[in-house]
Amino acid sequence: MKKIQTCTSSELLMLILAGGILSVMLAYRIFSWLCEVTAFLWWMIPLGLVMAVLAVGGFMVAYRAWRRLQYLRDHPYEDGGSHGEQP
Repeated sequence: MKKIQTCTSSELLMLILAGGILSVMLAYRIFSWLCEVTAFLWWMIPLGLVMAVLAVGGFMVAYRAWRRLQYLRDHPYEDGGSHGEQP
């Protein structure tokens, strides 16, 4: 997560955000499939754990990328360069 805090590329942050959203969507799909299956099998427990990790991890990554994008929007000259600013 520390790399997201220092990232200044909006394109990369948007890809990270999209990846987080897709992992949450995949976790939801796994959850809905597990709810539809009538028989309990042993491998459903690890699949449920994978679903939980995908959901929580995806949300955390997407949230951090979103916050960083908002910060970069509000502070466009964060890297300390002059960028045409008047002294």
